[in-house]
Amino acid sequence: MNDDLSDLPGPVRAELTRLRAERVVFVSEREKLLGQLQEADTSTRELIAERDRLAARLAELPEAVRSSEEQAAAIEALQAELAVARQERDALRNELTGTRAERDALRLRLLDAEVVLGGREPSAPVVTTSAAGADRIAAAEARAAHLARELAATRATISWRVTAPLRAVRRKTR
Repeated sequence: MNDDLSDLPGPVRAELTRLRAERVVFVSEREKLLGQLQEADTSTRELIAERDRLAARLAELPEAVRSSEEQAAAIEALQAELAVARQERDALRNELTGTRAERDALRLRLLDAEVVLGGREPSAPVVTTSAAGADRIAAAEARAAHLARELAATRATISWRVTAPLRAVRRKTR
């Protein structure tokens, strides 16, 4: 990807910069969610290990010391903690999936913007799962379409066609 954006019109440069910034934000959000998912997974494993340790200790105790009520209460408490940990893990996984979908949509939009800058037609529009993401994508697609029309109008001018050889020479001399 060409990082020298000085040849691009200001609005196109701004849109491309904004899309790149959004990509960075979504990547960092994904990393944060992955960390939280790993923490939830570690917590779940610790709870399972604690449950197993308690079960082993309970098995070692003499029958007279153990009561079925104490066992039932301990088991219910552990099951409740395990259920909460699993719900948290599942919620984090769902959020990670949504973030990945938005990241992929942003990547495709960025590629489409670069394709439009290159003078070709963009790919099919991106489908998203969240309503807010769909609104943002629709607004971005409308903005990209507007910029593509503006770029096409600029390229259709006589001065653009007349100066095409000069631009080609400048590109080759860089």
